[in-house]
Amino acid sequence: MKKIVVTLMALLLLAVSASAQRDLSCYPVFQGKVVPGKQMVVTEVRGSSMAAYKLDFYRGVSFQVDEALTRQVAVLVEADAEKADVKETEKVGDLLTYALVQPASSGKMNRYLCYQARKVGDEWKVTLLYLEGAATLEDLRNMFDKQ
Repeated sequence: MKKIVVTLMALLLLAVSASAQRDLSCYPVFQGKVVPGKQMVVTEVRGSSMAAYKLDFYRGVSFQVDEALTRQVAVLVEADAEKADVKETEKVGDLLTYALVQPASSGKMNRYLCYQARKVGDEWKVTLLYLEGAATLEDLRNMFDKQ
């Protein structure tokens, strides 16, 4: 019985996390609808392993694409940044290369969208993260500064 309850709670948390991302313009990127899924490296972590970072959920995608596709993803991230509570962005020319975005939070849980695009040869290496938890922007800045 205990295993059933734990499994149901895990499924409920998964559904809540997925629904929290659906209101983001860049949600299709995480679904593999902008960049084909076979081109992406997808990482998803949840639970106690994230406690040291004050996070409950981490979803990351990274991929290497041409400039046109990089711009398409950047437009989606910029749309999320425009309606966010807090945002930090950097551009090279007219191309978004960095964003730390805090969309509206739901309850005690903070949500973050992190984006980075770097030129590697003729292509761009793009990383997009979605994070949920009690971590503050300052916590994230400190975490990323160490890396």
